[in-house]
Amino acid sequence: MGDEPVKLQNETFIRVFNDVIPHEFCDELIKKFEENTDQFDKVEQSSADFTQIDFSQDEMWREERNKLYTILQKQIQEYKMQVGVTEQMWPKRYTFEGMRMKRYMPDGKEEFRPHVDVTGPENMKRFLVFFLYLDDNDEGATTFPLLKKGSPCRKGSMLVFPPMWPWLHAGTKPVDKPKYIIGSYLHYDDSFTKYVPVEEPATESEWKNDY
Repeated sequence: MGDEPVKLQNETFIRVFNDVIPHEFCDELIKKFEENTDQFDKVEQSSADFTQIDFSQDEMWREERNKLYTILQKQIQEYKMQVGVTEQMWPKRYTFEGMRMKRYMPDGKEEFRPHVDVTGPENMKRFLVFFLYLDDNDEGATTFPLLKKGSPCRKGSMLVFPPMWPWLHAGTKPVDKPKYIIGSYLHYDDSFTKYVPVEEPATESEWKNDY
């Protein structure tokens, strides 16, 4: 009958949390990243250009991983409270995807062009995104062009949002200095060993929860 669609509450489910990582820890992560060039994975695709290290590929990152997972767990609870997630909405079992640290150089080329993070069966278990910013940068924000939102590169801050199709986003180019971020996802998954090494039982209770 040509009725207008009902407009629901204007909630984007995008949140930025400031100062969740000590600045000294940010500096340590950047220094260690730059000292381990043998672990660099250079990504050059139609959608993105950057250099990354996958923290799950080497035990030398074990201590850093454990610290970061503890930080993520705390922010998950804060995020759920802020956006009004109820027990019925949250999965009973979840796990983390392996963390990757990325560097974008200020060369006018490196960026992550507009995209979404769930695109098919290979990544459909993702349901929440985490980006941790390790240094201040005047440019290089994460933007949400359809939602008219953005998150600046602020040292020690964390951006959290859902990864599905409404959340088209881009990692824009840094200008004056490199941009460093760490990214991970929450998964709908009951397989603890798929992305998080089972030889780290000390933190299993933090990574996999039953509600």
